[in-house]
Amino acid sequence: MNEIVDAEERPDLLPFEDAAVPAAMKRLVADPLLGDMARFAFPEIPVADIKEQLLHVASADEFQEVFVRPMLERILKKSCSSFTMGGLEHIDFSCGHLFMSDHRDIVLDGSLLQLALLRCDLPTSEITFGSNLISSPFVEDFGKCNKMYKILRGGSARDLVRNSHILSEHIRRVVRDGRSIWISQRDGRTKDGNDHTDQGLIKMLTLSGGEDVAASLSELHIVPFAISYEYESCDALKARELYMRRRGDYRKAPGEDLRSIITGVKQFKGAIHLEICPPLRPEEIRQLSAGDEGNELLRGVASLIDRRIYEAYRLFPTNYIAYDRKFGTARYAGAEYAPEQYRAFGDYLEQCTEGFDGDREELFGILLDIYATPVENKLAVEA
Repeated sequence: MNEIVDAEERPDLLPFEDAAVPAAMKRLVADPLLGDMARFAFPEIPVADIKEQLLHVASADEFQEVFVRPMLERILKKSCSSFTMGGLEHIDFSCGHLFMSDHRDIVLDGSLLQLALLRCDLPTSEITFGSNLISSPFVEDFGKCNKMYKILRGGSARDLVRNSHILSEHIRRVVRDGRSIWISQRDGRTKDGNDHTDQGLIKMLTLSGGEDVAASLSELHIVPFAISYEYESCDALKARELYMRRRGDYRKAPGEDLRSIITGVKQFKGAIHLEICPPLRPEEIRQLSAGDEGNELLRGVASLIDRRIYEAYRLFPTNYIAYDRKFGTARYAGAEYAPEQYRAFGDYLEQCTEGFDGDREELFGILLDIYATPVENKLAVEA
């Protein structure tokens, strides 16, 4: 039975209601960061014109349509070769959903789901964002106008329990009200290319449900999706972090999250694909319990989400090349990549190790792991 915890809705965590958006627009327009963002995303439009347009925005949906969507389209135009989506037929828009995905980029993973929905003239979802990433009032205002729900990070063990209950209650309330919300499958990005759903996250989802855990999870209408980047977001930064962690030398630097956000947005990512998976069916979840409503069920649900994501994950030549180089084979040569692609990707990985004052060969191997692991995961579920 779940512990009774004060999980009353926290207004300071919620996305803005439409009535609060005009005042937030005034604050955004007055902040110099808005000008910087506008010049980056819309270099051909005078900043004054963009500010004037924002001062007439009256709702979150309008903000997404007139500013967020064009900004995301411009970012993609500058930093990727294509963005495609599949699996829309799996979504039943007569009810709300909990979207859950792999987590490769701090900002783009959830944002690209919104863009995919906007492109199809469909309702967007709330997106979750850790409080540790909200570095200024501007970021908070911008996020809350963009349907961001703030997840509280840090604090004592008691804070962690209370915050988990608050988040669980909010997610259930959103879905029960017929709306949708996105959360990543884990706290923090996948750094090594190995996407795994955190069992603790599944446990958190049950905190707001009843004693029938399988039923409480089914009520959330969980829809996994896989987002795949041809060139891994922040690959060189992730590889360096993993290298330092192996040696116990890693210490998070001030401003590191912001650097990862900016790098992820600006770095060339090649092709990007978002594939929506079939939702978790109540009978699947019930079957996983097999009379055990405890950890076995939570592990089973996490594994089921993993399987959906592995199956839907789109592999690119970069992944196949890394797999063949890692294992010293030519398994995918010809069928999945050409010799010139093999050479070009090898050169790219070498560039990622330039300026590194440690063991560059080891760092190169870590980069291969990042790209090869999705192939290994897909092979495992197809076996």
